[in-house]
Amino acid sequence: MKKTLMLLLCIGFLQGCSEKESGNDTVRQDVDSEIRADSAEVGKLANPVKPSILLDNNAFHSVVGWMSNDEIVFVIVEKGQWMIRTYTVSTASWRTIYSTTTPIIQATIHPSKEMILLHTSKDSSSAEIQFLHKNGYIIQSLSFESAEIYMDWHPTNPNLVVFSTFYEDWTYNTFVYDGATQDLTSIEIENPFVKWYDEENLMVFRWSDSALDGSELFLYSNIDGTLKSTGEEKILDVTNIGEALLYVQINEENKQFEYRLEENNGKREFKWATPAVSNYSEWVIPSFSIVSPQELLLLNAKESRNQDDPSQKSILSKISLGGQNILGEVEEQSITCSPNANICLGGYTKDNWIQIEPLKVEKWIYLNE
Repeated sequence: MKKTLMLLLCIGFLQGCSEKESGNDTVRQDVDSEIRADSAEVGKLANPVKPSILLDNNAFHSVVGWMSNDEIVFVIVEKGQWMIRTYTVSTASWRTIYSTTTPIIQATIHPSKEMILLHTSKDSSSAEIQFLHKNGYIIQSLSFESAEIYMDWHPTNPNLVVFSTFYEDWTYNTFVYDGATQDLTSIEIENPFVKWYDEENLMVFRWSDSALDGSELFLYSNIDGTLKSTGEEKILDVTNIGEALLYVQINEENKQFEYRLEENNGKREFKWATPAVSNYSEWVIPSFSIVSPQELLLLNAKESRNQDDPSQKSILSKISLGGQNILGEVEEQSITCSPNANICLGGYTKDNWIQIEPLKVEKWIYLNE
């Protein structure tokens, strides 16, 4: 078992993945729906009419994200059943695709929109990972001994997942799983929060003594277990979005986040900078949502500052290898956007409906206390 490393810095990340308590009240029917009478045609429009749904507070667990431009995935609890349900915007209708009596801790939709990765747990010392097909059947399952679990799913190969399992004493083990061969391989890595670089390499972040100084980026080979430096420094984050890598580095002197979107083959790249935001002890990377293998929507601060005012306005932009398209200003919040980038769901519970063109933010989920 590996030595504890960097874990106090990362506890906050794991807590964001912890279970939200939910009761057994039933989901109420959609009331006050604003869908048009000809709702079957709404899904074909560039901007579907904003829905308005009312849910029992104890039944609502979370919004997972978009399964398509018309379907939004929820985790709902009803009469002791934890359910993966989809809400179809164009028809204002619900559909249950999976149900279990085991609490669902978190769910993640693969970029291909073919599968959902479920983290379920019956107790505080174990976890089960299930590969759920979009049609509602379990493809594969894995079980781990763990108090918390970190996962990174390869963006183009849904068979590849890297897991780090944490124990009550904050020691950990890291595993690479290949669903094609059903091989689960334990690897020795110095930082449990690794991410996929390509199908053969994982990105390892070697942090400086101060989180404000960023990290050095290394690549760990799944083929021979070797670790090599990339020469990239002051790295805050790198994300493989499918056909390109998104790098975020810190320029402390200018108090800027420096971004680079680089095509996987290295032929094209786009660079830009935004004002840096911190919470005094570390930099706060702006929220972004990947909408295609080469495109994302990004919220960034208007000026360099500390993150102490949630009402601050941020600039919403569409970013691709072809450049940046500034869409307007909205309040700072996390976002998850539809594949066609026409609608984003925003906020901690994703209860904000953000229409992109023209830019407009309205509430769409209401909870009945």
